[in-house]
Amino acid sequence: MVDRFPSGVSRYDFLDELSRLERASRFDQTERNYFDEGPHLISSSDLPWGDEVRHLSVAAYERFIHGETWITGGGAREMEREIVSWMGGLLGSVDPAGFLTSGGSESNMCAILTAKQRAGRTGGSVVFPDNGHYSLHKLCRMFDLEPIAVPAPSGHLDRVDPTAIEAAIRPDTIAIVATAGTWAYGSVDPIAEIGAIAQRHDLYLHVDGAFGGYILPFLELGGYPAEIPRWDFRVPGVCSISADLHKNGMAPPPASTLFFRESGLLDLAKEICPPNGTISGTRGTGPIAGAWAMYRLLGTPGYVEVARKTMSLRDEIVRGAEAIPGLQVHPGSLINMTLIHSTQVDLRPVVDALRAAGWMFAVRAVPGPASIVLAPMPHNEGQAPGFLADLAAAVAVAPALTGSEAVGAEKVSSYGF
Repeated sequence: MVDRFPSGVSRYDFLDELSRLERASRFDQTERNYFDEGPHLISSSDLPWGDEVRHLSVAAYERFIHGETWITGGGAREMEREIVSWMGGLLGSVDPAGFLTSGGSESNMCAILTAKQRAGRTGGSVVFPDNGHYSLHKLCRMFDLEPIAVPAPSGHLDRVDPTAIEAAIRPDTIAIVATAGTWAYGSVDPIAEIGAIAQRHDLYLHVDGAFGGYILPFLELGGYPAEIPRWDFRVPGVCSISADLHKNGMAPPPASTLFFRESGLLDLAKEICPPNGTISGTRGTGPIAGAWAMYRLLGTPGYVEVARKTMSLRDEIVRGAEAIPGLQVHPGSLINMTLIHSTQVDLRPVVDALRAAGWMFAVRAVPGPASIVLAPMPHNEGQAPGFLADLAAAVAVAPALTGSEAVGAEKVSSYGF
């Protein structure tokens, strides 16, 4: 065993430093993180196989960590095809096509580049509700496109008015983007109506399902009581769907997927981004193997059980938060995304108190001046009572919210996501 390396660092000093950086990342408190990404499975009475599946997924990632999809990627490309065929079929495609990407931002980028290739334009505009992901603004700046963000109806931050979407379309518009599982409301845009609009105007329609893609189909298959509207390839007009494996797909990051309605659209993606259709040229095979292990070991039945468990944890949080005087839970969520806000109490000191108690979560400045955003997953098993107790205690001593503070539009840099 080597005691000291060429850099002069000893083995023990290196391991100590690695442990320090792990603690700085709070990896030792993952179960207290209510907005995490990664292999979230744990064994429980509901998911008795959880730990083993997680370990095997990480083992598959490690076994393929040295590879890339160019030369040594034969096995990973086969894994990718299996995932695309399985999930693309569940999303309603009769000709599933697509690929894995590094994340939801890259998936959205590839979709809009495909729309640009389809339109045969060098510029143009993209229309989307203003609850769309920030990557939509980023990709428009990168690709010489103008973002047209359509405001939500007054007083309904999670909703989308299809009439307003259609009114925003211009002669140079190349695509519309809708969301299935919005940040931070968990809502699903009226994609059936938007699909009809896209067809009327011969526009490419992309659905950003980063959060919703790997839970909505399984909630529907599992008979979850909330009605889930049609949002996938069963909606005429939907051309592509992005969905993040490293969110509700439970896979180690970075791993997202982009699915096309049919293989001809994948061909367009490859024309503008050869040879794979992806922004990335070199793609590591580790994330593909980790995602494939999750798919092979869970399958559709396993993902149905994970979705049920995840929503049971969300519902426990919702019931508890609604019982705390002064708090409201924003309506409209159809996935494991919960936004807690207040029209009576200033939640900024509440956020500080919860974070000081070790809880990790996202914070949003709208509704203002601060709202708490949670996305519970299986690793949060057993954590809700403690979180709710700390939340209630912090709210009980928080100052009242004045009308001028509750404007819901200002930027709060220290609290933003």
